[in-house]
Amino acid sequence: MILFQAAALSFVLGALLPLAFRKDKNASVASFAPAALGSVLTIALAASLAISGATLEVPLPFAAAAPEIEFQFYIDGMSAFFMLIIGLVTLAVSIYSIGYSSEYYGKRSIKALGLLFNLFVLSMILVTASDNVFSFLVFWEAMSLASFFLVIYEHENESNIKSGMTYIVMTYLGTAFILGAFLALYFQTGSLSFDSFRSSEPPMPAYIRDIVFVLALVGFGTKAGLVPLHLWLPQAHPSAPSNVSALMSAVMIKMAIYGLVRVTLDFTSPSSPDSAWWGMLMVVAGSASALIGVLYAAIEKDIKRALAFSSIENIGIVILGLGLSVIFLSFDLKALAAVALLASTYHSLNHAAFKSLLFMGAGSVLFGTHTKNMEKLGGLAKKMPWTAFFFLIGAISISALPPLNGFVSEWLTMQALLSSYQVPNVILQISISFASIAFALTAGIALATFVKMFGISFLSRPRSEAAVHAKEVPKTMIAGMGVAAAMCIAFGIMPFLAAGMIASSFGLDPQFSDAMSPFSSLSVLYSAGGIESISSMSMPAVAIMMGSVAAAVVGFAVVAGSRKTARRIYSTWDCGFGELNERMEYTAASLSQPIRTVFRILYKPRMAVTKENYSDSNPYIKKSMRVESETKDVFEDRLYSPVVGATIAFFDKIRMIQTGKVNAYLLYVMVTLALLLLLARLIS
Repeated sequence: MILFQAAALSFVLGALLPLAFRKDKNASVASFAPAALGSVLTIALAASLAISGATLEVPLPFAAAAPEIEFQFYIDGMSAFFMLIIGLVTLAVSIYSIGYSSEYYGKRSIKALGLLFNLFVLSMILVTASDNVFSFLVFWEAMSLASFFLVIYEHENESNIKSGMTYIVMTYLGTAFILGAFLALYFQTGSLSFDSFRSSEPPMPAYIRDIVFVLALVGFGTKAGLVPLHLWLPQAHPSAPSNVSALMSAVMIKMAIYGLVRVTLDFTSPSSPDSAWWGMLMVVAGSASALIGVLYAAIEKDIKRALAFSSIENIGIVILGLGLSVIFLSFDLKALAAVALLASTYHSLNHAAFKSLLFMGAGSVLFGTHTKNMEKLGGLAKKMPWTAFFFLIGAISISALPPLNGFVSEWLTMQALLSSYQVPNVILQISISFASIAFALTAGIALATFVKMFGISFLSRPRSEAAVHAKEVPKTMIAGMGVAAAMCIAFGIMPFLAAGMIASSFGLDPQFSDAMSPFSSLSVLYSAGGIESISSMSMPAVAIMMGSVAAAVVGFAVVAGSRKTARRIYSTWDCGFGELNERMEYTAASLSQPIRTVFRILYKPRMAVTKENYSDSNPYIKKSMRVESETKDVFEDRLYSPVVGATIAFFDKIRMIQTGKVNAYLLYVMVTLALLLLLARLIS
């Protein structure tokens, strides 16, 4: 309890302490140093609970006169695991933020940034610790409001305001569905306590469980950015400061995963094949989100917006694994359910590590060049070597290449998909096979996306003056990226660390020892032989093998290079132009052109070519040529725009009753009362 209280106090100090300082630099340190301390305490608390399988209850009554309305905190294994994700990412981002915030010295209020940053992190921690509906919704709203104000932190930019408004509207839409799920549980149990949801007596009817699941999937799916509820994510994440983008993408959307896992596998665990459609719905939504997210990421020129779409992809993979776990559990295939659950939770942890690293890397690029447009970058590997190195680690991790962490969780997900032949339902087997195809295609396009992102941004020649004059970022920013990079390496080369943590977090908790729960199977399966028994692959052995091959190649190159040979210097073939320059390089648009062509139905591309001739009499010799290419978000264009337009038109019609005359309003009141009296009479 002391660690929990100390961590909460550290974030409160980080929010309030900067108010005592006048200098921006001092306010920055006063904001983010306590946040880093609070993160360390959170990691210590979460790790101790996760390893031991213990629980922690922190009773904090809200009102003695109303026992149902109180703040209740209870940290179990599931809470501890997601709290650990918060702590790890916040530690890296807090260190990074000390240097990154210097970008706003004299321009923005550092005190406001520190206040909102600390409240944002604290509210997420308290969401995972909440043990009743009241506490959960209060801190869920606090998390949403703090992140909203962080999204519009640079409020002079009109597009940021628009992004913030889209975000807050979608947030409240999701919250409405979450509230509906909790109300359905409340009407069934008569209590707001999470304990009452777990031990509902009499057992919850199947239709209530179905309603709760659908409401929770839509509500939490909106916050997670599932397609087609993803509209806010590629707008809000790029608009926020990059340190906040790292938190939002790596941690905040995991709060939606936490809520969905809690409701699906804790409150309303599937208990029969009749619940298999829950999992199939999640598999379809997850695979569609993964594929569509990576397809939009592949064509983006804005580096932060591309990373935001990539978050949709990875959340889709997490939901895909969770859906497979529900399907297996519905048919009492508990060992397979445990593997799928491990894949889902492991990918949640991995995504938190590499996505925070990539967003911090993108923030460093923005810090050093003042542009997010990949077309104006290039050559940054020489100007910003540490940033390039850490971004490369993140790119390898998210591309699921061994031996880094993204490979492990995606390998487990693929194994879960390939094991679906054991499901005794042919229709489900065929459906999951299509999800396997989508998953494989997603992995390939993700690799192409990050080859483009790293190559265009960091390699070749600079394409603008901003890239030419780029400089490496401050040491605290490098240190923050280093912490996240270390996580990517550790969770990849030593997956038993994370897998053991997940197994002990869920499997050792008595709360999850029910016969139908995959958590107890996860603990048994893991204890049988560690991660190798589940994944059929030893990552330390893979790392040693790859390291040996790399050492052999380097050794051969050194030996070959030491031999005395004739040296000849030639110029690179330049196609007759005389000199190679940055205009001859691949661009982000040209590299993604094949993908844009193949999936044109999703992008609705438009290309305009403007040509200028030397003379009207000779149209064959061109003086200049300009090509402009544009793509659309088909969901925004075909779904959200018509809905918004119809809604505005509807309320324009409704506004006609606002005559401004008191007599008309009195008439409305009288008619309403008459209708209510008539309804009451009919009911009685």
